[in-house]
Amino acid sequence: MIFLAAAVLLGTLDPMDIHSGDFLDLSPREALASANEEYGQQNWLAAASEYLNALKIDPGNPTAIYNLACCYGLMGEEELATLYLKRSFAAGFDNLALANADTDFDPVRESPLFSTVIDSLNTAFTDRRERLGEVHWFDAEQSFFYRINFPEGFNPPEEVPLVVGLHGLGSSPDNFMRIWELIDNPEFIFVVPQAPYSIGDDSYSWFRGEHGTEDWGHSLVLDGNYVLDLVEQIKLEYPVSDVYLFGFSQGGCLTLYTGLLEPELFNAIIPSSGWLEEELIGTNRLSGTTSMQIELMHSPDDTGVSFDNAERALSVLSENGWDIELHQTSGPHMVDMDMLNEILSQLGLAGD
Repeated sequence: MIFLAAAVLLGTLDPMDIHSGDFLDLSPREALASANEEYGQQNWLAAASEYLNALKIDPGNPTAIYNLACCYGLMGEEELATLYLKRSFAAGFDNLALANADTDFDPVRESPLFSTVIDSLNTAFTDRRERLGEVHWFDAEQSFFYRINFPEGFNPPEEVPLVVGLHGLGSSPDNFMRIWELIDNPEFIFVVPQAPYSIGDDSYSWFRGEHGTEDWGHSLVLDGNYVLDLVEQIKLEYPVSDVYLFGFSQGGCLTLYTGLLEPELFNAIIPSSGWLEEELIGTNRLSGTTSMQIELMHSPDDTGVSFDNAERALSVLSENGWDIELHQTSGPHMVDMDMLNEILSQLGLAGD
């Protein structure tokens, strides 16, 4: 019966046809990158198509299924949004707080069908927590990997700048390192570390728990120390002159936090589409006592993190004496490579 069901779902394949296994040559990572790119450009229908293509290769990816549900939500397709939201949780997606607050579902949230499913998911999660007990975390030493690229003509022991890139929610070092190919003549070492919390196949988060909780705040503190330790490790292994920090979305938040934590370490930080955690940073660290530059990047049309966060960060940090500039980018929730290249060129890190 299992084989029969698979045949119905996948179609009949001729085991003697040399092309029957061509799907094995497809890359779910590349398909997801295409889907994320279409999503970032607000092409919801094209993004849904790409997520479906990715799921043909990797049908058990809960984050991709959830993102597909978001696309249908943004298109106002309540039946499809509800169906794929249910399927994402059945596949293992468990960020109920995100589903409850995600603005991608606003066009369908008030529909009876969607409301019923959300209510049932909340009930199921409450029952599950009562059966299994609460989740608590403890700290332990663990190893993580990073990707690294070197500028053309890199010739130790000659020192060169270091740029650490912090990816956003659901991304990875492999995906975020694609930025390297889009930088105009990079003249620095580029390091992209893996965020510590897996949320799916090749998908990671910098934070754990719900935003605003003690667990979330504690993970931010750990992440800041993690980034600082990474920088020191890279400086021990390679000839590094100046140090810069760049991050997108969650990585943008972490970039602001880490830069303000140890501003003497960084020549400049570039938070893109991030936000400032004022309470967790503390008033004493908000005072601009060093020459570290802060180059904010944010789009007024950002659909993931409101532009208000950039304006708030600009207001608070400029009032506290920081050398800060807000660069308004274009497009929705994505890295504006034209603006990034411009900033890197101004900092003497890229360009002709």
